Amino acid sequence: MSEARSTMPSAGPPREGTMPSAVERVLDNGLRVVAFEQRNLPLIAAQLVVRGGGAATEHEHEAGLAALTAALLTQGTTAHDATEVAAAADALGARVEASSGYDASLASASATTPAFPQAFALLDEIVRRPAFAQREVDRVRTKSISDLTLTYANPSALARLVAQRVAYGGAPYGHPVAGTAATLAALERERVVWFHQRAYRPDGAILILGGDLRVDDAFALAERELGDWRAPDVPLESMPGSTIPPPRAQVVVVDKPDAGRTAIVTGRIAIARASDEYDAGVVATSVLSGYSGRLNQEIRVKRGLSYGAGASLGARRMPGLFSAMTLVDHTRAAEATGVMLAAIRSLVDAPASDEDLLSRKATVTGGFFRSVETVDGVTSALAEHVLYEVPVEELQVFARNVEAVDAAAVRAFARRRLVDDELIVLVGDADKFVGELDPAFGPVRVIPFPELDLGSPTLGA
Repeated sequence: MSEARSTMPSAGPPREGTMPSAVERVLDNGLRVVAFEQRNLPLIAAQLVVRGGGAATEHEHEAGLAALTAALLTQGTTAHDATEVAAAADALGARVEASSGYDASLASASATTPAFPQAFALLDEIVRRPAFAQREVDRVRTKSISDLTLTYANPSALARLVAQRVAYGGAPYGHPVAGTAATLAALERERVVWFHQRAYRPDGAILILGGDLRVDDAFALAERELGDWRAPDVPLESMPGSTIPPPRAQVVVVDKPDAGRTAIVTGRIAIARASDEYDAGVVATSVLSGYSGRLNQEIRVKRGLSYGAGASLGARRMPGLFSAMTLVDHTRAAEATGVMLAAIRSLVDAPASDEDLLSRKATVTGGFFRSVETVDGVTSALAEHVLYEVPVEELQVFARNVEAVDAAAVRAFARRRLVDDELIVLVGDADKFVGELDPAFGPVRVIPFPELDLGSPTLGA
């Protein structure tokens, strides 16, 4: 291989990008509408953010209610059954979807410019007039329970769910968004109808609408389609403001002898999305992630412990979970755990160099610009900003703000938010590694998989 081909290319100079400007108005019924114009392609997208429709508003014993309600929106309306809704979207060449997370439920539609008015009418129909037919409730609930079985069979997916519960306990963000088999089985159609009537209302929702149309035309379309949407008589409930528990060092091992490898998650509750530390947090996480990130370099490249390792920063309305993750042979789990913690701590003890930051920030800004190159991407980015009460103007300067993050800011963020009192979750064959875990990690709790209850703030043991 020539020298030129064997040398890693260096990151190029930072690039500027232009984001469409967003304009906000509030309809008479309280619906906030954020519109933008981007005429480079004949495409229009809409996303309705239902702020009271997220899993964080659920009771523990009803975990999965928000997700079940959102999943049923596309499964039939008072005018069309599930097959007809799907066929209508297909005929338009449109995408019409609904989903739910901790902080909101989302319903979205996108289509070519000529087909979009009909796609938007279909979006209105699924949001305002879902049928929640008993047969569809039964079918979707059964499928959701079946999906949980597949999720729990995957040690990595299970470790992420356990880490979420270990971090938050009984606070919002603790219970699984998808619920558990027990909570889903107890959810009846009447409860789904009640949740929809309570949460899906114009004064608790935000519509993002834009693409190949003028801003004034977007507002006119929103008014024409959703202007007669009326809120119920009951007052809009305030968003949950439960206290988020402080970070606490603890080790939870889920003994799952049939797992092929051991999944490891380390983490710590970090920051909310609206935090002034967000940009530094994104850059710090990027120093740890990717092929050239410190986690992968230490775990895969130097030691051959895994095929890969990475980190993510789950910033939400309230402080979210920073987590690092890998999957290793059972007998190397204790060693890999120590390496992961050391790699995260290196952000404090061995600060990133300017060269490190140049390439990692290029990764962040490159990913950002790729994510907003379509109208769907711009719509999603705006939805995230309005949901988390981050000024939409920050989209224009995100790349510039990331470029301004220096080594001192990354180190300060890591010291404040990422190190000490980390939780550790391991899902695998405990007999092959639990005795080798460093006592300095914290007290170790072993839970046999059959006794694990994700529906319990204490995991059931």
